[in-house]
Amino acid sequence: MTAPLAEDGLDRILLRHWRQGQREAVTGRDFWQRVTARADWVAAHTRPGALVLVIGATGVEAMALFLGIAAAGRIGAFFPPASPLQDQRHFFEQQRAALAAIAPEAICVLEAATAETVRAIDPALAATVRLAPATATGPSIAALGVLRARLAEDAPLFVQHSSGTTGIKKAVEISGRMLAGQFAAYWPGLRAELGVARLSVATWLPLYHDMGLVAGFLLPVLGGDSISLLDPFEWIAAPGRFFEMIEADGCDIAWMPNFAFRHFVRLKRALKPARLESMKLWVDCSEPCRLADAEAFETAFALRPGSVVGCYAMAETVFAVSQGRPAERIGLAVARDLAPGEAVPEEWLAQPAPAGARLVMSSGRALPGVELAVLEGDRVLPAGHYGEIAVRAPFLFAGYRGQPPIAAWFRTGDLGAVLREQVFVFGRLKEIIIVNGKNLFAGDVEAALGGIAGLRPGRAVAFGLDSDQTGSEELVIVAEHDAASGVAEAACRAAISRKVTETFLVKPRDVRIVADRWLVKSTSGKISRAANRDRYLATFRSPE
Repeated sequence: MTAPLAEDGLDRILLRHWRQGQREAVTGRDFWQRVTARADWVAAHTRPGALVLVIGATGVEAMALFLGIAAAGRIGAFFPPASPLQDQRHFFEQQRAALAAIAPEAICVLEAATAETVRAIDPALAATVRLAPATATGPSIAALGVLRARLAEDAPLFVQHSSGTTGIKKAVEISGRMLAGQFAAYWPGLRAELGVARLSVATWLPLYHDMGLVAGFLLPVLGGDSISLLDPFEWIAAPGRFFEMIEADGCDIAWMPNFAFRHFVRLKRALKPARLESMKLWVDCSEPCRLADAEAFETAFALRPGSVVGCYAMAETVFAVSQGRPAERIGLAVARDLAPGEAVPEEWLAQPAPAGARLVMSSGRALPGVELAVLEGDRVLPAGHYGEIAVRAPFLFAGYRGQPPIAAWFRTGDLGAVLREQVFVFGRLKEIIIVNGKNLFAGDVEAALGGIAGLRPGRAVAFGLDSDQTGSEELVIVAEHDAASGVAEAACRAAISRKVTETFLVKPRDVRIVADRWLVKSTSGKISRAANRDRYLATFRSPE
């Protein structure tokens, strides 16, 4: 395999940036000239070793700036720009808390409007803002050699923030050696599976989360592969442009969170037909991966059965822990009353899933060098048992920035099992709602509301609240009303209560129907349970 950051492909197209149907093609040489110019600018405007954030729209210049920060000997991190779909007050509250925790020494932006937004979030940040030139290039590609050398170092190369920590983000420092280790363990297997010398990656994912940053940007750049890029906000506004980009560029692989597969199926009738024959692999990389969503996506768009596979990944291991293969894709029908510490029967791998079970898609085998264990408390469970997943790997982080180091094994907080060497992720420890001894996954409850008339699709949240009266948790559901549906709020409330009671044999303690955009979303586009729980308490259960 070609060594990372080799110079033999500099004159090939590295990046294709799509905006409003127009494509900007950038060769490897052009890109590294931009990175080198950005490194010179960063060196002149920041202190060596400083933590430097990049805030701005997804694109070639932001990507060059990020790598320029690393080439200049600083520690870079992407941070989400303001979203037009988020409530501004909640966005400012979230970002103010997150920026205070991260404490960057400099914040680099490419547009004056973004600089003003940062200052509006917190006037104290004004002194840290650096307005970079909108474009920058030159004759040198020296940054390429600098970064190649840094791949052998243990010093932090960049920081990514653990997904799901919207309010106070957990910073994960990634060294050059860790990034190179992830590349060596992950990339050759993907190329072999697709039967190609280089991948053609399609992505709309944001760069401030590990899936977009590592799988959609850094690993392809290391390998000299090609990247076709669509801004995530443009994807939200016009999802069909992603398929049009794939058809035009002949892409062969893409990573997406599970909700995106379901979203495309829901929008099928509204999308312009596109030819997707070039795509060899669609990677579902948001736990838990649902087999029904993968199969529905393949059917809706006439894709080869098995072309959607699972991947288990996290910021703490740079990215991938395991990767699925079409020939090995299997589902696991998980009974809803399975408790941590119990064995998972082999017959649950049989199809179809029995009534009342959750059908989870395998996330593949562990990458070379990765070790997995399943725990109940501090006890390591035998193979095939259900519990908290722990991981050990050559590219595992040492601990969150500013916090004590972790033990040799990292406890992920994910619940799952390993059967037939395949990883199955069922959900998160912190997303379990226990109502009178019955375990509910919040994601399962939310998914069950998908077909209820009068609700906005994908805009519902379920969480638990401790009850002094019962000594257990109460199930609370908050869902946004589709005012244009003609369905009354009272009817929506009754339908939710009936659906949840019939499906889970648990009656919600409270169901609230709220207005459009009431719910708070995280920077990854997911509904934030913690933030919405707090908003619910403040709005509906404030002290008298």
